[in-house]
Amino acid sequence: MHGTYLRLDIVVQDSWRTVVRAAARKLTRRVRRNPKHRAARKRFYRQMLDYHRQAQELVLTWRL
Repeated sequence: MHGTYLRLDIVVQDSWRTVVRAAARKLTRRVRRNPKHRAARKRFYRQMLDYHRQAQELVLTWRL
């Protein structure tokens, strides 16, 4: 999943909303609209936000 995060075409300074919007664009329309996939979508978005948070912490730690 980290590879998917890297392909979102976002920068570390982007907000969480930008991350969620970019992640949603990676999902097909059918998956985005199907209520049965809601739990999986939430897991996917949370995972992308976790990767983004880790990247931000890395930048702050090393002052990149």
